[in-house]
Order: sequence, then structure tokens, then C-alpha cells
Amino acid sequence: MINQVITTLSSNSPCQFKLVEQASEQFSFYRAASPNYQRFLVVVHVEKLMQPSELNHWVLANTPDELRELPAFAKNTDVVVLFELENLADIVNYESEVFSLEEDAYSFKKHVLYYSRAELTLLDKMEINSISDLIKNQSKFSLYKQSPLVESEYGIASRIFIKLPFLSVPVDESELDNPCMLADIELQEAGLLELTNEFESVLASVGSNYEAVVEEYIRGKMAN
Repeated sequence: MINQVITTLSSNSPCQFKLVEQASEQFSFYRAASPNYQRFLVVVHVEKLMQPSELNHWVLANTPDELRELPAFAKNTDVVVLFELENLADIVNYESEVFSLEEDAYSFKKHVLYYSRAELTLLDKMEINSISDLIKNQSKFSLYKQSPLVESEYGIASRIFIKLPFLSVPVDESELDNPCMLADIELQEAGLLELTNEFESVLASVGSNYEAVVEEYIRGKMAN
């Protein structure tokens, strides 16, 4: 199921990735179909996390010739490493290996997408097209934030979006409140709106001569 999710989301991304070859159950190779991107994607299943140099060699050894011979392949390729855990909380035992792979700048940009068996079961029950909407669910996000190492739909969905760097996190657009109106409300609550109106009235009469503004304001106060 997770391969199907990646294939669908990557094909609908701005890069419009298309599957070039599925070398085995362990490797899937994609190439951007959009003319605006010269980018490649490799999805690889691993039983255990390995050293960056070992992973780089393994990927290159299984890369189709038509991709390996392209000058842009090594520089513009993201390798998504699929790593299954017995329990999600076990990831704390692999943090150094994950960091080592993702921070390695040699050959490929690497991203470790880890998940538990329980999360795969949750993923099987989800509609792929609903994953983007799930990311925007604030109540599920709040629950996830309280217990990030507990298996949840939100946890696996958000990790997919984080680890697939060509995906954009969906957001709902909204109109911004008028900042002047907000400022007036704050001034009114602080009891300063009348003072602000006085200054604006003086500015309207004397212009940007701030020394004259202060003199006019003081004169008015003294007259009162």
C-alpha cells in the first residue's frame, strides 16, 4: 500500500513523477514528466539501515542504464528509504543511523521514511486522496502532538509529506484581517484610541512637521 501511496502522490506532485522501472520488490525508479523539473526519485525498501556509502553503491548498482547515464541523475535524485519497524517507538534506537543517512551529502539526497506495521494497517484503510485533507485536521494534529510515538493515521500521513520533499503541505487560504481595524480595537481596549485620534487630527492640520505636531498638541492640552 505504501508504494501505491507514493506513486499516486508523486505523480500528482508538481514534478509529475512517472515510474521508469521497478527493478525488484526493493527498488522503484521514477523520473519527472513535467518539463519544468529535471528530477528523479528512487524508492528503496531496506531490512536494516546501512551506511550512506553502502546505500549509494547499492542504489547505483540497481539503477537502470537509461537513468545512470544521465549527467543530472546523481545530483537531482531523491532516495526515499522505506524502513519498517515492529513498533513506532523503536525509532529512538535508530536515530543516529537515520541522521547519518539523511545528512550525507554524497551522491544522493536521502530521506528515511520509517513506519510500523500497525501504521501500514491504518494506511490500508485510508483513501489516498484523503491524506492531504487529513494533514489539515487540527484536532488530529493536536492528538498526534501529545503522543508522536503512538501509531496514528495523522502520524504516518504527516511523515509521508515530510519525507517526500517534492510534496507541498496543503493549506487553506483565508483573507487576512484588516490590520488598521485590529490596531483600533487594541487601542480602544487600552483606552488610547482618543489620544490617537487627537494626534491624527493634528497631523492632518500641520502635515509632517513633527515639531509643530508636538507644539500644537501641547497647546491644545494647555488650553483645556
